[in-house]
Amino acid sequence: MAHSPPPKLWYLPNHRDALQAHMHFLHKLGNAKTEANYHAYYQTLIKDGTANGATSNAYLTSSDVPFKTKCIIMKYRTGTLYNQKHAVLFKLSTSQTCPLCPQVDSALHILSGCQHTQIRNMITERHNIACRMILKAIRKTGSLGSCIVSMDIGSNERMTMQNLQISETA
Repeated sequence: MAHSPPPKLWYLPNHRDALQAHMHFLHKLGNAKTEANYHAYYQTLIKDGTANGATSNAYLTSSDVPFKTKCIIMKYRTGTLYNQKHAVLFKLSTSQTCPLCPQVDSALHILSGCQHTQIRNMITERHNIACRMILKAIRKTGSLGSCIVSMDIGSNERMTMQNLQISETA
């Protein structure tokens, strides 16, 4: 049985910077599939400079977002949200079809594509809740809080349940 040679070791003069550069260069992606869409989308966001880390990751430190929701968001963002495609990959199913509608299942399908009546209603309500959270955030900001905001975010009853004041201007 052949043994592989031990890894070559060397001295790092500046532990923090040299180690960080070494690890970032050699181990950043690990076994990630760089040909996958998630990697390509992420690289595009980095190159374009359109991703704002402070705002796009703000939910991670927000106490308003439950931990379970944070986990689901991370699974969606990393392509690990369980769906029928994963079930086939793990040999737990033979069909990639959504269990509720006749379309191919995927994370995007789960998030916004399923046409089953109950799922469509849940998607609409989730959209409305997200918009209401955005409205609350806009109201909290000083200079933008007095701006007129127009949103289709559901019924007056639902807004009242979430303590949003409804004001109509003439």
